[in-house]
Amino acid sequence: MDSKLYIEELINLNHAYSFKNRQNDEFVNDKLFYGNKDVFEYHQLAQYHIKLAVIMRDHNQFMACLILCEWALTSMIKALYINKYQSVHPPKELTMNEILPLVHTDTTAGLDMALFIGTMQHLSSIEDCSHDQSLVWNNIEKILQRTVEVVNELSARLMNNSPE
Repeated sequence: MDSKLYIEELINLNHAYSFKNRQNDEFVNDKLFYGNKDVFEYHQLAQYHIKLAVIMRDHNQFMACLILCEWALTSMIKALYINKYQSVHPPKELTMNEILPLVHTDTTAGLDMALFIGTMQHLSSIEDCSHDQSLVWNNIEKILQRTVEVVNELSARLMNNSPE
């Protein structure tokens, strides 16, 4: 299967609900998001960042794609943080010490996911844009694909688990 189609299918997995339902206040307060509108908004923000990352990738704006992938991951981590700790204001920057307990579960070791998120944080924070030349389509494609997989896994976890 073409990797571009694969990424689009992964993105569409999380959009089973219609636009009308997503805009409906009842959906925001649905038990999927435990009545927490902030969790819903961070989740939705992650989806928007992924869609924009795909557009940037298609226009060969690889650094913008990389940054948007990191923003999508950060949005999902903040949704998990709010859900787990019932906090209205998640930290602006999350460290590995905060990320690992959010992505680790009894059934899934979250080290791989936490390392990917940390690496994305580092890559997107590098200010020197000269490395944009070394970002090639295949590498960006793999990063985007992995980002979509992580966001979908965290999203499913957020929807299926009750707050602790």
